[in-house]
Amino acid sequence: DWMYPYDETVYPLDVLGPEMMWNNVNSGDVYKLHIQETFLEYTEYFTVNTPARHLLTEEDWTNITLSGVGAQSDPLNVSLTRYSGGTAYQPVQKTWRVAQGKLKGVVYYWELPDQCGGGSENGRVLRIKPNSDQAVEFYQPGGCWGCHTVSRNGKQMMATLDTGLPFPQVTIDLKDPAEPGSITTAAQLGGTFSAFNDKGDRIIVSNDDASGANRLLTIVDSVTGGALAGNVMGTGCGEPAWSPDGTKLAAICGLGPGGWVFDTYTGHLATADVAADGFTVSNVQTIVPQTGALGRPAYPSFAPGSELIAYGRPTQGSRSTGDGTLWLTDLSGTNVKELVKASDDNRSFNPVFAPLRAGGYFWLVYISRRDYGNRLVGADRQQLWITAIDDPATADDPSNPPFYLRGQQDCGKSENAYFALEPCKEIGEDCSSGADCCNGTCLKDPDTGEYSCGAPQECALEGNACKTAEDCCNPAAECVDGFCLTDVPR
Repeated sequence: DWMYPYDETVYPLDVLGPEMMWNNVNSGDVYKLHIQETFLEYTEYFTVNTPARHLLTEEDWTNITLSGVGAQSDPLNVSLTRYSGGTAYQPVQKTWRVAQGKLKGVVYYWELPDQCGGGSENGRVLRIKPNSDQAVEFYQPGGCWGCHTVSRNGKQMMATLDTGLPFPQVTIDLKDPAEPGSITTAAQLGGTFSAFNDKGDRIIVSNDDASGANRLLTIVDSVTGGALAGNVMGTGCGEPAWSPDGTKLAAICGLGPGGWVFDTYTGHLATADVAADGFTVSNVQTIVPQTGALGRPAYPSFAPGSELIAYGRPTQGSRSTGDGTLWLTDLSGTNVKELVKASDDNRSFNPVFAPLRAGGYFWLVYISRRDYGNRLVGADRQQLWITAIDDPATADDPSNPPFYLRGQQDCGKSENAYFALEPCKEIGEDCSSGADCCNGTCLKDPDTGEYSCGAPQECALEGNACKTAEDCCNPAAECVDGFCLTDVPR
């Protein structure tokens, strides 16, 4: 019985290869693995004991993924044949696809020890790259850390510290090594959730008001923590998100009284407009009501082009402990879609968009309590998964079967992921594209052939920052997620 990876899974480039898992076989059986696509054929013979699992070498996986062409790549036709007790069995056949684009960025997430032990029940914020086999505890000041958000340039984090009510929200400078930011506990920004604007100079923060009478969102200065505008979307709002272009807010409003925001069973998805000053808010609109599906909307996340919002529908407030499904909507709320293939387990929560598209897809990281092959069976434990979302997202269900983010500890609970770019680099530092640079410009030295962050030019070269397509040097280029790209996969 084949367990993992799922049929029709879509992978990006530069992620760890999947661990293949299957059941109901015998130890010592011999296998033939055959993978074929238009420009590559791979065959491997091996034997495994039970529980049956097999990993390709990373070199082989990389060569396989790079051999494809096109947005979905040529399909990888995977066949696994078993020979046991003198009998050769019919092969198990699966199809995978590899989008020809690399995921930029790093996933920050909250880990609770659960079955990991270690003598501490404190939560900690970890980070992991999709191509890394180990998560990193990048900040170790002690205490229990929880919900968090990261600025668009990857330089700042705001996180919640458990030091007694109201929990303070403080900033962390994500340099290496990370160190305390300018907003400390002295600012007395009590609350749980927050979001940065596009420039990183404003943060919208939610407070924690058990009565619900004063549950509201405030926009503060990201350096001083000083309030710039209060109650910007009306009383009863929380779980905010800020669009990458800086012009929109999203939040869950209509939150009822009692306990934490995430324990509230009522709420609808609302949006609002933000003026150029970064704190004047208007035109608050309900775009997804609570009615129409189980649970309530929770934890909105804007697509990197600001045109879509992903959100969850959990049934126990916005916790990841009950049932839960994933959803997608446009900014008007007229085109709402359930992401069935991504959340068919009905235990999926907190979808967060990757900061940039890759290979013709949007990408979402989210929590799921689903089984992971034959490694996590019946554990009902929160772990991080990634799904590709078709671009454009025109299908009734634009999601695809997800893949497991290897490198996280499967003995712990992985919660509240946030997908962000790595801290941006200054002029003179090495880069591979404009997304690596604070000013969005990565230039090639004609003498050495090396790339480094440089000053913006009269027009933007491929991979460098733009506001519109007219900013790009190549007239055939498009401005996608703020960067010039040609031959955009569709």
